[in-house]
Parts: sequence; structure tokens; C-alpha cells
Amino acid sequence: MAALFFSQRKPRGFNYKPRYYDPDAEAREERKKIVLGENYRSPAQRARDEAAEESGESGAPEYVPGSYLREHIAARRSTHAADVMRKRRKKSRSVPVLLGILVLIALIVYMLYFK
Repeated sequence: MAALFFSQRKPRGFNYKPRYYDPDAEAREERKKIVLGENYRSPAQRARDEAAEESGESGAPEYVPGSYLREHIAARRSTHAADVMRKRRKKSRSVPVLLGILVLIALIVYMLYFK
């Protein structure tokens, strides 16, 4: 009984297996990079480059550190602002409706009891 009192639980294990991971394909790509050197482009990179050439773009835009995070935060803020405005409009409509219902109930009570 004393052993159970002083024993601690073991931490849960973490066994993550990615769904679309092919270790053989990864190894092939790494070997191609080593053999062919810096000029090697994967098929996905080649397709992106060809699409950019067809559309007239000059490759991928220059990456600015933190730009993805800033874009994500800005998008979240804009959707949050839209939700807040929608809730305010809904709340502002509910007050006149509530007053109308109260007036209608008062009118019905007046007609039933004070006739």
C-alpha cells in the first residue's frame, strides 16, 4: 500500500506517425541533392517554377521573416472585427423587438381586464 502512495504516474508517450510520409522518397530526394548538387530541383519545385514562368512572374517573392505570422494575425483580427460588428447589430435589433413585444402584451392585458 505504501508503494502505491509514493509512486508517481509515468508521463504519457507520444507516438506520432505522419500520414503522407514516404521515407524511401525522402532518401531518394536527399541522394539526388547530393549527387546533382545545388542546381537540383524536385518535381514540385519544377512545376512551381514553370507555372511562374508561364504567368510572367519572376520566381517566388522574397521571404520576410515573420510575414506569415503577421498575415495570419491580420486575418484573424479582421474576422474578429466582423464578428463583433455582427453581434452589435444583432443586439441593437433585439431591444426594439423586445419593447414591441412588451407593448403588445400590455395592450392584450388592457383589453382583457379593463373592458
